[in-house]
Amino acid sequence: MSGVATTRAEGRFRIVRWGLGLMALVPPFMAFSDQQPTWLDRPLYDLLVREVLPKGQHDDSVVFIDIDDVSLQDLNQRWPIPRLMWARLVRQTAQFQPAAIALDAFFPERADKSDVELALETADRIRDDALDATPEGKSIAEDLDRQAQLRDADLQLTQAIAEAGNVILGVADGGHTAGVGEYGKMTGLPRVPGVPSTLTPSLSYATPRGSFKELSMASRAQAGLHVPYSEDGVMRSYGFVARADNQHVPSLALAAVQVAYPTRAAALGAASVAVDAGLPLLRWFDVSKVPRVRLSDILDAKPDDSALRAALKGRIVFVGVSAVGASDRQPTPLRSDLPGTYVHIVATQNLLHGDLVSSKSTVSLALTSLAALIALLLYLAWRKMISSSAVVLTATGLMAIWCIVGFIGLDQGTWLPIAPVLLAIVVPMGGELVLRATTAEESRQQIREAFQFYLSPTVVEELVNDPDKLRLGGSRREVSAFFSDIAGFTTISEQLDPADLTALLNEYLGAMTEIVLEEGGTVDKDIGDAIVAMFGAPLDQPDHAVRAVRSALRCSRRLDELRPTWVARGWPEVHARIGVNSGVALVGNMGSSKRFDYTMLGDTVNLAARLEGANKAYGTKLMIGATTAELARESIALRELDLVRVKGKQHGVAIFEPLGLRGEIDAATDRRVKMFADGLRAYRDRRWEDARACLEGAAQAGDLPAKVFLKRVEILLKEPPGPDWDGTYEMTEK
Repeated sequence: MSGVATTRAEGRFRIVRWGLGLMALVPPFMAFSDQQPTWLDRPLYDLLVREVLPKGQHDDSVVFIDIDDVSLQDLNQRWPIPRLMWARLVRQTAQFQPAAIALDAFFPERADKSDVELALETADRIRDDALDATPEGKSIAEDLDRQAQLRDADLQLTQAIAEAGNVILGVADGGHTAGVGEYGKMTGLPRVPGVPSTLTPSLSYATPRGSFKELSMASRAQAGLHVPYSEDGVMRSYGFVARADNQHVPSLALAAVQVAYPTRAAALGAASVAVDAGLPLLRWFDVSKVPRVRLSDILDAKPDDSALRAALKGRIVFVGVSAVGASDRQPTPLRSDLPGTYVHIVATQNLLHGDLVSSKSTVSLALTSLAALIALLLYLAWRKMISSSAVVLTATGLMAIWCIVGFIGLDQGTWLPIAPVLLAIVVPMGGELVLRATTAEESRQQIREAFQFYLSPTVVEELVNDPDKLRLGGSRREVSAFFSDIAGFTTISEQLDPADLTALLNEYLGAMTEIVLEEGGTVDKDIGDAIVAMFGAPLDQPDHAVRAVRSALRCSRRLDELRPTWVARGWPEVHARIGVNSGVALVGNMGSSKRFDYTMLGDTVNLAARLEGANKAYGTKLMIGATTAELARESIALRELDLVRVKGKQHGVAIFEPLGLRGEIDAATDRRVKMFADGLRAYRDRRWEDARACLEGAAQAGDLPAKVFLKRVEILLKEPPGPDWDGTYEMTEK
C-alpha cells in the first residue's frame, strides 16, 4: 500500500517538475513581448536608478528658468502667466545671449484683444473727425496706436521671439491635451536634421497642435512636449522624435540641442534615434544640481547683470513651470512629483553626453535567451542533486551572476530584464525544494512547536535540521564563553521603583543581547541582570574568540551611549563588567527527558565567570583569558593585566584587557598602556622603584590597573616577597 502511494506521489511530482521546468522559459520571453522595463522589473529599475547605479553625466550647459511659486507670489500672478509677461520673459532672457531658448509651452489660441481693438477703433474715429487736424488730436491718436501695440500680447510675444531668433516653441498632441480643439493645427513640418525620413518612431501624435501661425513662423523651431509614460504611469523613457502623419516632430530636447549647436545638428539628430529607434530609457541624475533661475529674477534683471550673463550666455535655456498650481508634476524614478521640464533637461544632457540606455538591443535579447536556457538546464541538473543546499547554492550563484550582468549592462547603457530571469530561476528552485520538503515538513513543525519557547531560534533550527540531537547529552567542542553583569546591581535595584527597574533591565538586556546575536553568539540564559552567552556553538565559528571579544567591546560602547539617556531620566549610572574565556567545554542538551537546556559546562566556562568578577579588582570593564587573547590578538588590541591564580586552581593564568579593534587605539591610550606594560615587567623583575615610576606615570594618565599595582608595589617595598614569588596574584573572590 505504501509502495503504491509512493508511486502515485512520484507520478504527480513528475508532472509538477516538468511544469516547473517549462516555467523557466516563460518569464524571459514574456519580458520581450512587454514594455521595457516590464511590470516585474519596474520597482527594481527605479531603485537602481535612484539609489545604486552611477548617475548620468551632466554639466552647466543647460539652465532652467523656473516659473515657481515664489516667483508667482513675488509678481502677484497666478498660473498661467499673462502673455505679455511671456514676451517680457523672452526679451529679458535673450539679452543675455543664450544658445537656445526652449519654451516648455505652446500658444494655440490668440489672446483676447478687446482692449486693443477698442483703442484702435478710437484712434480711427479721431482721425475721421476734424480733431485729427489739430496737434492735440493727432497726438491722442498716435498715443492710442502705441498703447494698442504695447497691449497687443500676441504681437509683443511674436516680436520678442522673432528678435531673439533662437526660441523653440512646444508642440502638443491634441489627443493628450484638453481644450485645444482645432487651434494651432500643424502641417508642413520641416525635416529633422540627421533623422532618416524612413524612420517610423514609436511615439506618435494623432493631432499635433502648435502655436498660432504668426508665432510659429517667428520661432526658430517647434518641438514635441509629450513624454511617454510606462504602463504604471511613470516616465522612464523619452521619445526624441514623434510621428505626425508622415512627418517627424523633434522633441523639445532634440530641437534645443540642434538650435544651440547648428554645426552638430545632423550628428545629434542621428544620435537621438540610434538607440531604440529614438525611444530610449533615460539615465537620471540629481536634478537639484541643474542651474536654476527664477522667473522673477529674470524679469527684474538689468542688462548689465554679470551673474546672469555668466549663467545664461551660450547655454541652452529651458523655460518651464514648477508651481504647484500648474499641474506639471510628473512621476519619475527619481521622485513622484518632478516638474516636467526637468525630464526634457535630463534627456538633453543624456543626448549631449551619449548617456542613453537601450532596452531593446540584440545584446539584451541574446543574453536573456541564454540565461533562460541555462536556467532550464540547471533545473534539469537539480533533479539529480541529492543535497538541497547544492540546489540553493547553484541557483543563488546564477542569480548573483545575472544581477551583476544586469547591473553592469545598465551602467554601460543596456537594460537587461532582471526580475523575469530571476523568477525563471527562483520558481523552479522553490518548487523543487517544496517538493523535497513536503514529506519532512510535518515533523519539523512539531519540533518547532515543542521547543520554540525555551530554546534559542538557532538551536531550534539545528534540532529541526538534525532531530538526532534531541537526545540528552552534549559534545566537547571549543567555544568562547561570555559572562556579563551589571556592577552594583543590588544598589541600583534599591534606588529604583519596580517599574523603572523593569524598564532599565529590559532596555539593557535588549541592547546587549542584540549585539551578541548580531555577532553570531548564542544567548545561553539571562539571570536577572547577568547575560551568559557562547560563541562557537551550536554552529561552528572558527573566529569565535574574535566574535566574543568584539561583542564585549560593542556592548561596552553601547552602554556608554545609553548611560546619559538613563541618567537624564533620573536613573543611576549603569556600568557592566564582562569576562570572556575560550577553551574546550561540554556543550549540548542538559536536563531531563522532559526539559531541555542547551548550555555549556566546564572549567572554561567557570573561568569566564571568574574573569567577569575579577574586573572589580582591577577597575576594568572587560577581561579575557589567555587562550582568548591568543586567538583574537590579530584583530583586537590587547594588554596583559596580570598573572592570577583563581580559587580552586594551582597554577596562575594570564589575564588580558581588550582595548579595541586594531587600528582604533588613540595615541594617549597607547602611551598609557605602554607605561603600564613597562611597569608590569619591572614589577615581575622585582625592580620596585622602576615599577613605581612607570606605574605612577600610567596612573596619572588615568589608568586604573596601574593604581592597583602601585598599591601592591608599596606593600612589596615594605615586605619583599620570598624567592619562590613569580608575580602571580592570588584571586580569593569568585
